Amino acid sequence: MRRRRRVLALAVLGLAGCVAAGPAVEAPAPPAPAGPRLAVFPVENLSGKPAPLADIQQQLAGLLTLQGLNVLGDAALDQIVTRHRVRYTAGVTEDFARALQREAGVDWIVIPSLESFDPVYPLRISIFARLVSAGEEPAVRSVSGTGMAGDDRPGLLGLGLVDDPAALLGRALQTLAVSVARSLSEAGAPAGPSPAGKFRPKIVYRSDGLDPDRTYTVAVVPFFNRSETPNAGEIVAFHMMRSLMEFPSLRVVEPGIVREELLRFRIIMTDGVSLPETDTILNAVHADLVLNGEVLQYRDRLGPDGTPSVDFGVLFIERTSRRIVYSAYSHNRGDDRVFFFDWGRVNTAHAMTRQMTDQIVRRMLADSPPSAVRER
Repeated sequence: MRRRRRVLALAVLGLAGCVAAGPAVEAPAPPAPAGPRLAVFPVENLSGKPAPLADIQQQLAGLLTLQGLNVLGDAALDQIVTRHRVRYTAGVTEDFARALQREAGVDWIVIPSLESFDPVYPLRISIFARLVSAGEEPAVRSVSGTGMAGDDRPGLLGLGLVDDPAALLGRALQTLAVSVARSLSEAGAPAGPSPAGKFRPKIVYRSDGLDPDRTYTVAVVPFFNRSETPNAGEIVAFHMMRSLMEFPSLRVVEPGIVREELLRFRIIMTDGVSLPETDTILNAVHADLVLNGEVLQYRDRLGPDGTPSVDFGVLFIERTSRRIVYSAYSHNRGDDRVFFFDWGRVNTAHAMTRQMTDQIVRRMLADSPPSAVRER
């Protein structure tokens, strides 16, 4: 009897061992984040230099996922891009925006543009991210941007210096991801802090035909670049778009749609935009104002002792009157009005241009500005 019990017990233990040695059951994959789905486009390189664009795209997508956002995978995005034979991903057309929503359930598109990436001391990184709605009639929700240098905050004994390019890049992309996530959660991007008075435009003209209480849709056409910096026209245009989007009364047409119309009507602007071209663009994209500009200088600092310098002008043409309703000219250096211990010094052209364009738009929407002002 005891022998039978011992055999039975050994049999039970053997069966339990066989069960334990069986194939492991895989844990279910974590569910995808709820909420709207984002597609992160490849990074547009405006720096004119080689840069780790694929790594920047992957890091930005990962940081957006950490913000709790549902990001479309690279493989799925590549399949849609290939299927529709899309060659230009620095903007989005209406057809492709509809395809992304219909085929992948994409609600928002993130279009990053790299302004500068310098891994040599003093380190520098400047980057934009445009948030555009997918589906019918894609519209720009916000334009985020950040510009950093490794010696922005040296601190006591230089303890705040950043000499690792990967660390500075990660910090910039983290700031960008937080800004994009905030744009999705808020009704609109709030206006930033008032920039310093030294960044006010030097010359301003505003017509009485511009109503600061009215809502305007603005089409931004390519700026004419006379500077030695490649793509400076596109960079300053992005700064202007970001400043415009901070005010609820101003809306910006997606640049990809403007580009599509320029190609469709075979408009080539060799030296600014003409009135016939303005009519064509405004009617095609149903905008109220067209924004054009000219960049004379866009120079970042060269070496630790250098200083950035930016010089540009903008003008707005109204659709009905076909007249210039607002224009401004700005010029600044990073060491303007800096007298003691580099207090107030700006180390990147990105950070300085941000304040310059903010001042331009604020004066454009002022209650009762003078029609023409020349500042010293």
